This record gives sequence, C-alpha cells and structure tokens, in this order.
Amino acid sequence: MSHTPGQAVLTRLGALREAPEPLAALLVDLRDVEHADDPRFVRTLDHYLESWLGARKREVFRLPGPRLLILASADAPALLRGSAEALGGVLRHHGFGQLAFTLYDVATEAARMVADILPADLAGRAAALATAAHAPTAALGDLLEVERALQGADLGSLIREQPIWSIAAESEPKPVRVELAVAIDELEARLGVPLRRNSWLRHEAAALMDRGLLRHLRRDRADDDRRLAIDLHTGTILDDEFADLALALPGEQRERLTAELACWEFGLSLPRVEAAAARLDDLGIGVAVDHVPLDALATFDLGAVTPAYVKALWPPAGADAAARLAGGVARFGADRLVLWRCDTPDALDTGRAAGVVLFQGHAADAAARAPHPPSEMPPPAPAEAEETDTDAGPPEDSAGPGLLGRLFGRG
Repeated sequence: MSHTPGQAVLTRLGALREAPEPLAALLVDLRDVEHADDPRFVRTLDHYLESWLGARKREVFRLPGPRLLILASADAPALLRGSAEALGGVLRHHGFGQLAFTLYDVATEAARMVADILPADLAGRAAALATAAHAPTAALGDLLEVERALQGADLGSLIREQPIWSIAAESEPKPVRVELAVAIDELEARLGVPLRRNSWLRHEAAALMDRGLLRHLRRDRADDDRRLAIDLHTGTILDDEFADLALALPGEQRERLTAELACWEFGLSLPRVEAAAARLDDLGIGVAVDHVPLDALATFDLGAVTPAYVKALWPPAGADAAARLAGGVARFGADRLVLWRCDTPDALDTGRAAGVVLFQGHAADAAARAPHPPSEMPPPAPAEAEETDTDAGPPEDSAGPGLLGRLFGRG
C-alpha cells in the first residue's frame, strides 16, 4: 500500500476541512492486525463494516497505515461503532490482533479528523486539491485553450523579449541577457480568457507557461546563442518530468540559460527552493532571484542558493530608494544586482547614483538605444561591472501594501 494518501481522499478531506458536512466518520486502524497488508483481506473487512450500514450512502477510502475511513450519513454513528466493535471482537477471538477505531462527528470535528489522518505537510496539498476540484467547468475549459495555444507552432508570437542592459560610465550600453516571457495580455486577447481574474486558472496556467517556454527554447531557439532567462516555478522544476524537458535542450543552450525564481517562493519554503536550485545546477542551468522589493533587499534570506543575479523592484516613489540600492550593491555587487521595472528616467538616475550598472525596463531600453546616453545622467559610484544575468517580465500587480502584497502580483 502506498505511504501517501491518494488524490481522491486528499481532495475530499481538504473540502471537509474547509466546509464541514453533517456526516459521521469511522477511522479504522489496522496496523496491529495480522495480514492487514493483504488487499483481499482488507477488502473483506471493509465489506463487513459497510454491511452494517445497509442501504445508507457511504464513502470508503483505504489509507496508508493501513487504515480505512468510512463516511456515512449523520444518523449512522451507532451503526459504525457497532460494526467496529463487532469486527474487533472477531479479530481478537481468532488471534488476528487488535483493531483500533475512532468515531467523528464531521460537522464539528472535521479539523481534528483531518489532522488525525494527514501528516502536516499534506494538509496544504489537500486544501489546494479541494480548491481545484471546485474550479468551475468554464475555467477548466479556459485552461485547455491555454494549453492548446502554448503547444502551438506559433508560440513565438506570444513571446516578448526583455533585455537586461549594462549601462556603465564611459562605455556603450550592452545587453548582457535577454529574458523571454509569455505576453499574458496577448494570450488573454487571443483566447478571450481572463487569466488574471481567476486565481486557480492563473496558477495552473503558470505551470503550462513554464513548460511552453521550455518547449519553445528547444523548438524555436536552437540557433539563438544569446544568454537567455525565463521565469520558472519550483513546482515545475521539482516535477518528475522537468529533467526530461531540460535535457531535451543541448548542453550549451542550458549553460546560457538562467531560471528566475520568484522571491516569494523563498519565503514560503526555503528548503523547497534550495532543492529546486540544486536540481537546476545539476542540469547546468543558472539560478536568479526575481522581484525582490527594495525594502527586503538587505534582509532577504537566500539560504544555500547562490544566484547569478538578483532583481530589485524599482518603486514608483520612495525617499530612501538610493540608500537601499546602495546597500544592495554592497551586498550583492554591481555585477549581480539588477534594477527591474525601470520605466521612468528617475529610476536610471537614482540607480546609477547608487552604483547600479544593470537595468531592465522601458527607460533602460530607451537609454541604451539612444545615439548617446543622456548627458544629464549622473555618473555611477566607482564600481566596475562585469557582464551579468538578469530577470524577467513585470508582474501584473506590484503595488500592494506589505511584502507579500507586492510579491504575489507576479504574472
């Protein structure tokens, strides 16, 4: 028997914890019963337990352990208890060991029942599966349309390139990396699908976009010898299929590729991010950190991850932006700090005054492509910058109060 509960029971338990129902539940523990690892024997036992319920509706789940969970109508507690006590007596009488059981009133004890059944690390997954199970049918149809578009041969028309520029004193601006990102607004317009308004759909589409970008690199960018970056989520990287997707890329292409991980994933589970970074390293793919708020730049915990670069989010306003950027340059180095979303000239002015050399955004594009860098741009602090890697596309909503409010807008 598997040591992990199946998706069906996880989904059901997650739903009951979020919205308890008027049910009776019986959890039968067979761990001290001889032959409990024999599926035929266990099936005989659960048929016996169910027989006490007569024609009442019931749901039966076989759990790791081995254990059995029976959900029945709210008027069934006496029958469930009687069945468990009778079965326990038969097993003891014939020398098969001790059966243990627990009864629950699901309407009032759902949380306790779930805690007794699921390890703590699976509780979050159960909640996520329950949410997905309630996703509207229309949203699932929208997701299938997204999958079809990202599998299509014309995916290149949905990809936007966002260079990271090195704009150093007394040298011509040069692109040190190009981030590739799926244009969500273009995808929405093409499909008529509101990805950003449905949290479940947006989450599921993000995983599809990760895989779509990897396929695009293999299929359409084989001859692109530039240093590229793409957004990836740890769930994609740690998925069983990721190694096959990555190894389909030639080794030299992987060496030029950097995966940008959202900084909010570090805060949710640093060990998970460290595992993802280690896997990328094994595959020869670089790692960068994306979307770090300026006020978190000094204290952001990287754990065991050594990023090729860190992207700091430029705030539209902030009196202490220069000081925070200078601190970021001191911590990471001018060759590893990218000022991201530089959409107005003041971002460049402030960044260069603080010693920043690497920029990404519309204002950086305009300054880099101008015949001469604007003469009014203040010189940077004395620091030589080497060629660096950088991060990708702007989040959908980056302005919210607090750290997580700003982080979860990532698109």
